[in-house]
Amino acid sequence: MRIHVFFGVLLLCFGCKEPPKEVAAPQKEILLLARHESGNIVEYRHELKWYTDSTFEYNSKAKDHGHTKYEKFEGKAYLQSDTLHFSRKDMNGSGGKAVFKNGMLEFVGETQNFRLDVLQNKTALRSLIDLHPFPDYAVFTYSPKKKDRNTPYDLSEEEFERVRELIACVFDEQKDVVKPSNDYVKQCIPYRNRKGDLEVRVYLHCKNALDPSAFRYQPLILRDVGNCSVTFVLSFKANYYVDFKVADTPEIPAEK
Repeated sequence: MRIHVFFGVLLLCFGCKEPPKEVAAPQKEILLLARHESGNIVEYRHELKWYTDSTFEYNSKAKDHGHTKYEKFEGKAYLQSDTLHFSRKDMNGSGGKAVFKNGMLEFVGETQNFRLDVLQNKTALRSLIDLHPFPDYAVFTYSPKKKDRNTPYDLSEEEFERVRELIACVFDEQKDVVKPSNDYVKQCIPYRNRKGDLEVRVYLHCKNALDPSAFRYQPLILRDVGNCSVTFVLSFKANYYVDFKVADTPEIPAEK
């Protein structure tokens, strides 16, 4: 009887023992999501996802006259200061490093730059200014040319607000020449001149309904289209603007 009880208890113990549970692998999450969408005749879409395990996916699509080209790149990336370093350099023709600035990831190549709009950010990266409340504005990094003594500069929030105030002054004083402010997108390129004074080159372009986002990704060329292309320089030292020019006219001096 004791033997039966012993084996009964033994079987009961083994019968109640649960098999070991498999430990689920941690799910990787998106740390940063950035996208580029532009184009009219040729449509471009680039999307970057950087994950918590340091891997990334970069998908691109180019559509031209019914022909669509897809590319996918994968690899590793790491963050150093304000720059993402990628294990691949062939994703968009602008190298394997991207600087986070003004809500954009900017790939800076030897011959061209390429920008993506940051839509989701769970990293420690933070912009000096947030342009999302100002959808008509884009801020670009100054690219010095040979023998150029100007140097790039990053605007603070207060300086960007001052830029907006000075641009409003331009529209007020040049209202007989330019269209209303809401008709334009504004591209700003801040820099310090050879004397160390802060200046901002501004380009105004009429909004393009067929490609409304293009102005955010690269500076547009000043075209001979009347008051749909305007440029001037804001001088922080003078708290005023100079070199005002409509595309198809000579330079117009600012009012004194």
